[in-house]
Amino acid sequence: MSTLANRLLRRSLFQRTTRRLIKFFDTVLPDWIFTPAYKALFSFYSLAINLLYLRFLVISIVTGNKYKTKKILTIFHVMPYSLVGWRGLESTYDAVHSVLAQNIPGSLVECGVARGGSAALMGVIMDDAPDRTLWLFDSYEGLPEPGVADFCDGATGSHIRPLPKGSCLGTYEAVEDLLFSKLRLSRDHVFMVKGWFQDSLPSYSGKIGDISVLRIDADWYDSVRCCFEALYDHVVPRGFVIIDDYGTCFGARKYVDEFLASRKLAVSLVPDGRGGVYFQKPLTSRP
Repeated sequence: MSTLANRLLRRSLFQRTTRRLIKFFDTVLPDWIFTPAYKALFSFYSLAINLLYLRFLVISIVTGNKYKTKKILTIFHVMPYSLVGWRGLESTYDAVHSVLAQNIPGSLVECGVARGGSAALMGVIMDDAPDRTLWLFDSYEGLPEPGVADFCDGATGSHIRPLPKGSCLGTYEAVEDLLFSKLRLSRDHVFMVKGWFQDSLPSYSGKIGDISVLRIDADWYDSVRCCFEALYDHVVPRGFVIIDDYGTCFGARKYVDEFLASRKLAVSLVPDGRGGVYFQKPLTSRP
């Protein structure tokens, strides 16, 4: 395992203790007690994290950092719909803002939409650039089953609980309501594509054209492979590739490492601070 992967998978004492306690109670308590208790505590934890994020808003206002203030307010608005956390959302915000500010051409693409938080963030930022399009690919049925390549010592990653088929579900209707009813994004510039990646991506890759930001939140080896095989060559030089699960899903990391090695891409994988990484496509890339 690489030094970067070890660093990404390292958890604080609090996180390690929490994981052990959850696994212990998951073992000793009947599912009808544990599952609702876990969901309630997770909801409370998420709400607390979201509210704590506002402390950065105070700092940005006091220091007069207008960019940071706008970023925090935008992210806070979409956080209730995201499974990514504020660090991952900030990386996505910075990537999209960067391609817009530098006029790096291409569409924004997300593979793995879940409840739509990251998609909403990208769409809101893109509202300032009506010439851009946002493509959102998802089964809208949750995750597929992991494959053999996703397991290491019987686990698929550093998840608190296993991710069975159907996990991370965001329905088409719920995401559609978020993007077009709540946020009032333009249907002329945001396209939702329902289907498994192996079916949808090859059919749409030619329609998308150039890509400036490719955000992959696909968890499993085969799913990440589909995204890279269909879309990476459409990413423009200096465009951003974000792999949300590099540090948390063994299969995602395994495929990305294999892909970069096979293409001889000497890129710097930049951690987002919560398990994901991103890199900018080199100016020259060997096919």
